[in-house]
Amino acid sequence: MSQVATFFGFSRKEVQEAIDDLVERGELTLSENGRLTLTEKSSSYFTELGEVPRLSLLRDSTACLSFDLATFSCLGKDKFSDKWKAGIPIKVDDENASCSQTHVRKHFQRQFHEILQKGFLSKALTQDDKDSPNVYTVNSVNKIKHMPVRLPVHFKVDEDGRNVEREDFEKLKSSDYVHEQISLELDHLARPSNFGEIAKIMIEIGDGETLKIFDSKGSSLSLQFFEDLAKLESHSQKRRTTFVGPIYTSSNWELVQKLLAPIIVARREGKADVGQTPFSWIAPSDPFWGKSNSLQVKFSELIDKASTKDKKLYSPTIFLPVSGQDDRRSARQWKREFEPNTTNVRGLTEGFLGGNVEVLHFEGEFVVVVYHVSLPESYPVTLPVGFVSAEADVVKSIGQRLASYLDGNSSFDRPNDCGPIERLAGISQ
Repeated sequence: MSQVATFFGFSRKEVQEAIDDLVERGELTLSENGRLTLTEKSSSYFTELGEVPRLSLLRDSTACLSFDLATFSCLGKDKFSDKWKAGIPIKVDDENASCSQTHVRKHFQRQFHEILQKGFLSKALTQDDKDSPNVYTVNSVNKIKHMPVRLPVHFKVDEDGRNVEREDFEKLKSSDYVHEQISLELDHLARPSNFGEIAKIMIEIGDGETLKIFDSKGSSLSLQFFEDLAKLESHSQKRRTTFVGPIYTSSNWELVQKLLAPIIVARREGKADVGQTPFSWIAPSDPFWGKSNSLQVKFSELIDKASTKDKKLYSPTIFLPVSGQDDRRSARQWKREFEPNTTNVRGLTEGFLGGNVEVLHFEGEFVVVVYHVSLPESYPVTLPVGFVSAEADVVKSIGQRLASYLDGNSSFDRPNDCGPIERLAGISQ
């Protein structure tokens, strides 16, 4: 004790009080030779000889974090859009939403070290790499708002054309419950097989090629036939390419870009007035169509490229399915989906080519035809397959069918072209 008093410059009384306190806390004791020594408890404060001791401190900290309501995985500080657009919502247990604050408190404590390691919390909580804090208590959890979180799902087929099991979501601690809810929603939206109807349409419009990429029973896709057809088309003089998947995916959209790019260049340099040339995009009556942000990006791209500072090159319009001019509900939904490009959006009475076919038609230039095939026994969602063609007779033939439908009526005094979606959305009941 005298050595401690001399080292710190304490009086005998001050040393006595300090040492008595440390002994009571189990941090100092007497060795066999009567000298003061650290206990096992206090020895653990030092990681190395001569290092500053690591002592427990209470620190208050707040954080604004996002947790999903299905698995209560911490999604970090990401800010999500308040709008539900271009997606299929899945349901979660009502109890999860009503008791979310209680659940988040529990899961925050369980995931604390993982959340800390991902850098979601304040750096002030850690002084250095050796300092690993623990949660003592969670004072309060306050729910700020309820927002949608987007989970991209890729539907794939293997080399034999069979459906591939969906992958898990990296941002969630467990994907089982979410996959279960996705399957329920997909089953709810699924429609009966329409292969027979689509096969008839293929024959009607003279497309015998696309029919070949299905097996003889029309129950699944034959990738071998698709690959053989792709090889034939690559060496053919015909300006046609068959594809599988939505046209607005990156790889398939390149087919459109290759045809569109030289047209834009020629029209920019030309003197002809081509601004009124219609470029019509007809959407199918498919519950799975357009459930991707890619569609909005591609449609915006068509609008942006439609004009320069001095000249209009073509007139892009997308026609979306509605039951009629009084279908206010669908019109409002489409309006929300396509904002801020709604001035180029119109409603079209369902039924063009049976409602199962999507068409992009650039008058006099090229056409894209996409069949949305429903095979619920083989695939959980509709299977888009189609072709891009710049053959003049094909472009003209499809264009005539389209014009006939756009100019026609579904019944007396009820035109198929229902008008701008903004006007339809504002019609009072």
